[in-house]
Amino acid sequence: MTFRTALAATAATLALSGCATMTASHPLTGTEWTLVAMDTSGSTTTLTASLQQRHTVSFGKDGEMTLQLDCNRGQSTWTAGQAMNGAGTIAIGPVASTRMACPEPSFGTDLARLSEATRYTRTLDGRQLAIETPTLRYTFAPAT
Repeated sequence: MTFRTALAATAATLALSGCATMTASHPLTGTEWTLVAMDTSGSTTTLTASLQQRHTVSFGKDGEMTLQLDCNRGQSTWTAGQAMNGAGTIAIGPVASTRMACPEPSFGTDLARLSEATRYTRTLDGRQLAIETPTLRYTFAPAT
């Protein structure tokens, strides 16, 4: 192996390990949230306690995300910038999920649109997380 090849391999390894560490050390890592409300076009839909328990998001280490989409399960990936004054950027990959027909009312399809998210806000006391897409604002509370 030439010096140039070894140097390139080392740089690539360091870059990849830096990405994993950034997600692993992010304040959202290891947290689980229940969907409590959705805002769209000036209209707010508040979920009942029963519906909240069926609509959850978990931020895992190494950029993994798991979702409870009512009667369906979902998986995705996530990355987020460090928050400044409680707000930061977020990118969520496409959500892969099971496709059972859930009884109404159901917000699983709406929650699966998290892949359109660009921004998040977390209150300083950690009691609320908002994730925003261009058309929806999801409001979450810590899962109990």
